[in-house]
Amino acid sequence: MCFWCLFVAQYGGSMKYVLLMIVVAFGLVLAVRTSAGPAPQQDVIRLDSRISQLEQRFYTIETSLRTLEQQSRMAGMNRGGSVTPDEINLLRSEIQTLQARIIEDECALAKLDERTLSPTAREARRRAVGTDPCRANFELPLRPPSHRD
Repeated sequence: MCFWCLFVAQYGGSMKYVLLMIVVAFGLVLAVRTSAGPAPQQDVIRLDSRISQLEQRFYTIETSLRTLEQQSRMAGMNRGGSVTPDEINLLRSEIQTLQARIIEDECALAKLDERTLSPTAREARRRAVGTDPCRANFELPLRPPSHRD
């Protein structure tokens, strides 16, 4: 006969003993199963869970880094307003130098343009526009400014 039938016959089928035997049997099954090692499916589930945790941590770290970068930029922008008057004067001086160079270059281009015109076209332009100081003495050679680098 079966083990279960003998057990029920010996203890009179009381529910208390039946539950005790079920718990003991379940415990033995779990003990045997865990001593054999976890099932491969459980390993996959644990690994997936662990990978998800690591991804969340990386995301948190990445978000923190972005926040720090933004704070750093904001702090840099706030400090950017502290330009000294000497720096402003230096920038103004450099802008004026560049503007003077542009004017000289435009004048040189006007002289070259005047050289390429035929005498009739040159005379027609003079009558229409008037006398341009850059176009006067166009036959003189162009001199590069001495202050150029």
